[in-house]
Amino acid sequence: MCIIMSNDNARDNLVNGNIVKTMLSLSIPAILGMVVIGLYNFMDAVFVGRMVGPEAMTAVKVSYPFTLLNSGISTLSLVHFS
Repeated sequence: MCIIMSNDNARDNLVNGNIVKTMLSLSIPAILGMVVIGLYNFMDAVFVGRMVGPEAMTAVKVSYPFTLLNSGISTLSLVHFS
């Protein structure tokens, strides 16, 4: 689905292309990235809950906003430099 194209072709596709196809091609990577970030926290909670105990779950819950902040900053920088 993802085709590498020149800047002129990509711009023309954004302006004059099919809106549904363009929205899907732009939103699917973002949705997959958010799912991966959510699964990362979920798997942390599973392993910490089973191996360390319920008291350590607070550390996972407290660290989740920092994980989101980190992913947001990295996404912003990658969008800026691409």
